[in-house]
This record gives sequence, structure tokens and C-alpha cells, in this order.
Amino acid sequence: MRYKIHSFRRYGEPKLKKPKILSGIQQAFSVDYIPGKCRCQVFIHKEDVWIKHRDYFSEVYKPTMEELGRPLNYFVEKHLGKNGPQRFIYDDAWGAVVLRNEAWIVIEGLLAEVRNNKFPLDIVRKIREQQERFHEFEKYELVSTEMERFWERLVAELLRELGGENLGT
Repeated sequence: MRYKIHSFRRYGEPKLKKPKILSGIQQAFSVDYIPGKCRCQVFIHKEDVWIKHRDYFSEVYKPTMEELGRPLNYFVEKHLGKNGPQRFIYDDAWGAVVLRNEAWIVIEGLLAEVRNNKFPLDIVRKIREQQERFHEFEKYELVSTEMERFWERLVAELLRELGGENLGT
């Protein structure tokens, strides 16, 4: 099993295109990254699992000194160039502006690991460790994070799907 980033975009860069290898392949399912806020599409090609991650290590916009204390509607207008839907953004609402990064991730051989009845948390650990090495994070830096929980949900969904043998392209 091998963790790879196929393509990556930072906030403000052009949108990612679906990899050519997935041409004609339908989405198998989707998995919550942050429940209620971000779902990621999952595709299966042979024994590889492809994920379009819609919030990949996104950063929070840090306001300048002049912007400190401004309400969210100021930042919506600044970054989107328009007024946002007023039912979600109020003059007195405070929060963070997320500069969303996206990535196409492929985990080669993941389906084989799941089919071979490897212990699910061992699979999650292998993915997390490879991701930490890939991004040069400290060992265990992603333990008990949204990212690790995302991998747990992905593996659990693969197990559910395999129970009915719906996968396989």
C-alpha cells in the first residue's frame, strides 16, 4: 500500500481536474472529512482508492492589522468580490475565513489491504504514517486529528461496500 498526492491546489489556484485514469469511472461513495462541512468523493480503480479531498490542510486567513476586528461580511466581500448570502453572514458575526486547498490523493493497493482482512486500525495507521512522512510532519502529529478520523471513516466505508462487493472497476 502506498500513499501519493496525484495533484494539489492552494486557495486561489485553478481548480483541479479529474485525473485521466478515472475517466469514465463513477464515484463509488463519499466520506465526511469534517461532518456537516466537507465531504470527499471516493473513486475506485482496480486496487487503488482515489480521493478528491476538498479541504486538504487548508489554512485560515490571517487578517492584517487594519482588518482586525472586522466582521465576516467584510471578508466575504473582500475575497469573493460580492456580498454573501445575508442569512449566513451578519454584520456582527465573527469567525474564520478558510482558504481551502484541494488534492487528488491515491492510495495504491488499499483495496487489497481491505480485502485481505487486515485489521482496519492497522490500515489507518499505515496511511497516517505515510502521510506524515510525505508532508514531513513529526511522527504521530496526525494522531487524533480530523485527518486520522477521515481515514478511519474511509476504511470503514470500504469495509461496508466490500460486504456487498459493490466495488471493483
